[in-house]
Amino acid sequence: MANPKWQAVIEKNRALAQELGISGTPGFIVGNELVPGALDLNGLKELIARAGHGK
Repeated sequence: MANPKWQAVIEKNRALAQELGISGTPGFIVGNELVPGALDLNGLKELIARAGHGK
């Protein structure tokens, strides 16, 4: 992770997370919905279905 290439990727992801209001992991973005925290399999399937991608 000390490689400057990876540091740039990490910093870009941190900036995006901050912009989106994500302060921890895990977190999921599906469609237009942001769900912070862990989801079980059924919760993830429901999130995908609500986004219209679970057909």
